[in-house]
Amino acid sequence: MSAVSPEAIFFDAGETLVHPVPSFPQLFSSQCAAYGLEVDLLAVSRTTRRLMAEVEARQVKGFTFSNHPEKSRRFWLSFYGRLVRELGYEGDDGLAHALYETFSRPENYTAYQDARETLQLLADRGHRLGLISNFEPWLEDLLEELGLSDFFQVMVVSGKERYEKPHPRIYELALRRMGAAAEASLHVGDSPVSDFDGARRVGMRAVLLDRWNRFPDFRGERIESLRELPGLLG
Repeated sequence: MSAVSPEAIFFDAGETLVHPVPSFPQLFSSQCAAYGLEVDLLAVSRTTRRLMAEVEARQVKGFTFSNHPEKSRRFWLSFYGRLVRELGYEGDDGLAHALYETFSRPENYTAYQDARETLQLLADRGHRLGLISNFEPWLEDLLEELGLSDFFQVMVVSGKERYEKPHPRIYELALRRMGAAAEASLHVGDSPVSDFDGARRVGMRAVLLDRWNRFPDFRGERIESLRELPGLLG
């Protein structure tokens, strides 16, 4: 653990600050049920994480999908199509389209209860706050609607940039816009690859947010709630 409290703290967005309502597996399951597919919530989580790990491995080499609307649409339709097939779906692509539409609507998202209070506390302590997220451009509107956008001096959203996490360039871009040194900065997110390893690769301190205890053997700084972050920083 670093003995120096960071000057700048960057956050991931999806599953760190905001989430689908009531959760990704539950909203996903309800859409599948409408198409006759009953799924186990744990299987949804595990299969989604495995498929996203494949995507992250491509992203570190420069692969992007969220920085162009049609490219993003094609990616998610393909991703959801593969996901439901692995969960046992044998129907047409109507379910993939329904899932894409569902998870592209801001009204289906909300903030975690610990998000605002943690951001407020850190801001009151004098930390400069930023956002680094793999998300479509409408994330900025969502954060504004949820009353979170004013906390951030810098928001780097992959949908408006050339790179996606865990590629080093997106972190370097955020640091440059913040005017912060990597060694004086921290990144918090829910992915060991995109958020933790990606930030560490450019010299930042990183903390893994593991809300659902998916990575109990993770070797690195790890918290299960954003409420633990201020105490971790001292």
